[in-house]
Amino acid sequence: MFKIIQFIAKYLKIFFFGIIPFLLLSGGSKGDLESVKVEKGTCSFNIESELSFHLNGKATFSKKIEQDKLGNTIDNLLLSFTTVIGGEKQTLEFIIASRTKVNHGIPVGVYKVKNLDRLLNKFDGVYGFADFGGISELPFFIRSGDVTIIESFSNNVNGKLEVQLENANGESLNVQGSFNADIKL
Repeated sequence: MFKIIQFIAKYLKIFFFGIIPFLLLSGGSKGDLESVKVEKGTCSFNIESELSFHLNGKATFSKKIEQDKLGNTIDNLLLSFTTVIGGEKQTLEFIIASRTKVNHGIPVGVYKVKNLDRLLNKFDGVYGFADFGGISELPFFIRSGDVTIIESFSNNVNGKLEVQLENANGESLNVQGSFNADIKL
């Protein structure tokens, strides 16, 4: 009987001191390894297409509250990213529209691109375009992806994005990166 108790105690020790800590440690959060911290007022994007390149530039934002005829309010956040490459201005802009009832603009969260089958009036979601003169004469418009707002303050918006854009010729761009936008004055 004593040997059976020793046998059970030995395997309980192995279980409690070996297996349970391993299970607890293996389920830990890895954190957000993809998010690159950028300086205030800047952006850093990897753009992949036929010509892949990296875009570092200026990041600004503006907020606007609109009200429709029925009295519904829509908070708009305009994110604008610009840089100059080879003497040509490169522009990437996103409008995030939200009908959530918060007192101070667009809340922190993930905003998915929605199909735009009407004008921007009463639009709720993400809309964006890019004008990269060195890549294509035609502008690119957002097709899919999401924009994540990590922090949102009155003078600063921090986040990341991963979106796909397409122009009228069917050429596409994949844009991925981080931004830390200052308020546009």
